[in-house]
Amino acid sequence: MAKKNTIANNGLTVIENYNNLFTQISRAQTVDEVRAMVASAKEFISLYKTVDKNLVNRIYEKLQSKMNDLLEENEFVYQRTNARVEEVRNRTYDFTAEKDDTQAVQAKLLQLMAKMPKVYNNTNANRITKELNDCINSGVVGSKAVLELLKYPAYADRVSTAVRERAFEGSKSPAQKAFENGNAAQLRENEQALASVYMQGFHLRNIAKQVTAFKKPSAWNPEDEAV
Repeated sequence: MAKKNTIANNGLTVIENYNNLFTQISRAQTVDEVRAMVASAKEFISLYKTVDKNLVNRIYEKLQSKMNDLLEENEFVYQRTNARVEEVRNRTYDFTAEKDDTQAVQAKLLQLMAKMPKVYNNTNANRITKELNDCINSGVVGSKAVLELLKYPAYADRVSTAVRERAFEGSKSPAQKAFENGNAAQLRENEQALASVYMQGFHLRNIAKQVTAFKKPSAWNPEDEAV
């Protein structure tokens, strides 16, 4: 099995390892890169803390500064993405551009009511459901007429939820459906982005706790070998 290449055995000088680590810290962005950065910094500090305390102090400070920057950036992105989610979630369709079909709906409602039996019982239940479905299938106006009919308790208490939901969906114009579908897609996309940023922040905060737990090199005793 090949020996793992580490700072201790890579054959580079302390200055070369310092420069490489400084660059690694500067470039780290992803959680995996940050974990690797912290592991390298911990190894560097442990290896050189009694060799050149100035260098290890600089690495320690660079590491702390980097973690602070990453956490601040993550919080900024989280707040911005969360605001975007709320903005998309709170959008409402503008009905002002819709054609006024009030009279057509009322006329359709009267036609529908004329077809309804005077008494609701098990015998005519299927007939009522069929009339309602036929009206819904006729289009937006028919669906709106069904919704108006369902405002009457005599029908509202007896019509199935499925018919009610079909009427509600059928009452939407093509423009409204396009708006809602597009908005739903944007909401899913932004919610996924928000979840990703949150998880990145969760991992970064845990890593930051590990970094904070490092004993500052300038505070070490010469005999202290623990990191």
